[in-house]
Amino acid sequence: MELVRLILLTRGAVVSAVRRALLRSSRHPLVPEGWSDPVGDHAVGVRDAVIADLGPDATHGVIRVWYPAVAGAGGQPRAYSGDTREQETMVRGLRSLLSARGARALGARRTASLPDAAIAVADAPVVVFSHGFTGFVGQNTHLCEDLASTGYVVVSVAYPGAATAIAAPDGSASVMTAADRRRLLSAEFARTMLALLRARSVDDEDAALARAADVDSLDRENARWTGHLTAVLDALVPAEERARRLDERTARVLDAADWSRLALVGMSFGGSTSANVAQTDRRVAAAVNLDGLQQGELLRLRDARVPMLVMSSAGSVLHSGRTVTDLHYAAPGSSAGVRRVLVPEARHYAFTDLVEVGAGPARRLLGLGTIAPQRMLALVSETVRDFLSSALRPAVAAGALDAGTGEAGR
Repeated sequence: MELVRLILLTRGAVVSAVRRALLRSSRHPLVPEGWSDPVGDHAVGVRDAVIADLGPDATHGVIRVWYPAVAGAGGQPRAYSGDTREQETMVRGLRSLLSARGARALGARRTASLPDAAIAVADAPVVVFSHGFTGFVGQNTHLCEDLASTGYVVVSVAYPGAATAIAAPDGSASVMTAADRRRLLSAEFARTMLALLRARSVDDEDAALARAADVDSLDRENARWTGHLTAVLDALVPAEERARRLDERTARVLDAADWSRLALVGMSFGGSTSANVAQTDRRVAAAVNLDGLQQGELLRLRDARVPMLVMSSAGSVLHSGRTVTDLHYAAPGSSAGVRRVLVPEARHYAFTDLVEVGAGPARRLLGLGTIAPQRMLALVSETVRDFLSSALRPAVAAGALDAGTGEAGR
């Protein structure tokens, strides 16, 4: 099976090189000139912060927070990849996927987020977002802004050693190494994925999916991610921990949230992690998995403890027509509250902001599918919002905040 692993590595390197060459040589704009306004009534504020004592350096505790903001507050909208220092960090991390030109074009776009704007609501429900393996903290900025504009406080978590790049507010940075990127691709992983691709019967699919739950490299990674997300929740949910481990401004924003209405949302490995942590952590009220292969046995043929939304791409569909998560989140014959949505025109990375990148063959090599970018962004946003508004009852409600003090109005 070492040969299969070598073939997969070689194929990946070739595809990556061709994709970068297409992006470098493209005469088309690599990203749209403008940025879609969020759908909600609120302006959107944004802050980067570090949770203290979450690891050996600041990059282990980086989070990005989007929240409903007072209209007209804050300065110039945030560039997608922040200031020059952060943008160069992201170029280093993303150039293997997008080329340096593509990463710079993406990072220079102006979003709708206003840095350090005053928060505009009280008792907002909370969404904690987890990116995918080789993803990054801002990879779903469109979705996070839309949620914030409709009354949610959204905390995006950077996963050290699994994020393609992390830039901390103190100036420190980390970029995934080649060894990090190969961490999952063991011979056992290659053998299991090959069996899944070759399966031509339901029994063979079931056997391959069962084996996927025992792949050592995936099991170790799952433990890393669930441990990190749990540590983040331990640091953010209790008010006394927020006061101790966050800067004052970020703590003030998160103090305005209603942590009894907490949902976990994630894409790819982050989606699987969100579902696994929601299954065992009683603080969590709902979970969303955006096109993630569910890791471990915790939710296989078992009812999810909380309401679940599972969105899947064409790449997750097996030969039988089932998706790779159809055996998860509900026991046989159960009527568990799981909403499943298949987007047949989409591929894996269409569930991120990268759905807007490139044109022609480059889009196919980016794993985006044929769906129109704006349609995909709207579909993900609307589906997630509708699910959360139902799962996190009472409905999103906001008390006015004083724009000057950020405190609840009387």
